[in-house]
Amino acid sequence: MLISKTDNDEQQEGVVDSKLPVCPNCGSAKESILEQVPSPASFIISLICLLYCGIWCIFIIPLVFQSTKIIIKRCYYCNSELEKRNYFQLPNINDQILQFRFGNCIIVVSRKYAMILLGIIFIIFFYFKYNAEKEVFEIDLHTNLQWIDFLQYCGKFQFVENGLKARHQFETLFKNKIVSWNGIYVKTKLNYDIQFPYNYMVYIKMDPTESTDDIPDILLGVKSQEYFIDTFQMLEIGQQLHFNAKFISLGSEYNFHILELKQLDIIQENIVDIKQIKKFTLIMDQAQQLKKTKLQDSLKRMIHMYQPKINDNKSKVDQNNVVQMGLSAEQIQDIEQEIEQLQKQLESEEQQINDEQSQVINNDQIENSLSKEENDINMNSKINNEQESIKDSSTKNNLDQQ
Repeated sequence: MLISKTDNDEQQEGVVDSKLPVCPNCGSAKESILEQVPSPASFIISLICLLYCGIWCIFIIPLVFQSTKIIIKRCYYCNSELEKRNYFQLPNINDQILQFRFGNCIIVVSRKYAMILLGIIFIIFFYFKYNAEKEVFEIDLHTNLQWIDFLQYCGKFQFVENGLKARHQFETLFKNKIVSWNGIYVKTKLNYDIQFPYNYMVYIKMDPTESTDDIPDILLGVKSQEYFIDTFQMLEIGQQLHFNAKFISLGSEYNFHILELKQLDIIQENIVDIKQIKKFTLIMDQAQQLKKTKLQDSLKRMIHMYQPKINDNKSKVDQNNVVQMGLSAEQIQDIEQEIEQLQKQLESEEQQINDEQSQVINNDQIENSLSKEENDINMNSKINNEQESIKDSSTKNNLDQQ
């Protein structure tokens, strides 16, 4: 069934609304279709958020896509693009009046004042960037703790027994602090570890050592601006050194302790045999701990005896104001003498322990030398027997030939 158009319909088609956009393809002036699509800025900003925010970008990227979409007007009939509008729009610098659009918010400003404001912002930025930067001073804290103290607080025995406690003591007592120790040079190698910004590493063995044979205990990180590698390559194995270094990281059973070298002094003494250095054993650790506990107990006792006592006779009259010291000068001298005797006793015990360890080391060396001599004698006897057997066989062959 065909329906013919009336005169009113033909008149309405001929009338074009001036407010509606006219499609250049089909010429229709109907209301257009609005379409929202992501802009290139959406993907660029999302990629930046992904790199800098990590997993938290899942909360930011939806907002970015929603706020940076492009609105496109399309024809109702042929679907051709009529107009494109961005949420964010920057003005043309040639215009006298500049418009900054941020979504539904529009800022209108004169080009003259916009240029003045932009120049002021650049001047302030460069002023604070190049002329008003605060200098950062690195404060180096020193510690008087020695290598033996380090072994007691953060050594291998403490790390194996309680790793968390050892790390806590390291962070409070040694981390980022400068130590002044003596060590024995082993070797120098180039640094290939990206974690530490040093050109080469100097391997140092300490006395007493917590490792075996010729394995070093610590690594000194050195920068080429401070010391050349030739300085260390000229050293011999076993050369004694005195160094000031900053503690960087704590080692473990399988890793070395890392320090940053600050100052180096070469001690002109005899070369030390690395294999003869005594090892820090559990007996030495227990002896040092016993020494510390005894000194702490004596100091606590002395402090307790120095504390004032309340006089019982006068406490009934005024217990708050009347105080009497509980020690005389003779008693104080007696306490000091006891502390000196205790220190001497502890030193003698430590010396005995060291002598016992040296005797054990000497006995081991003697046993090793004896075993080597026995092996040499056995080898010589075997060689002689073989030579005699060869001679006998040769004589027999000669007799048989004759």
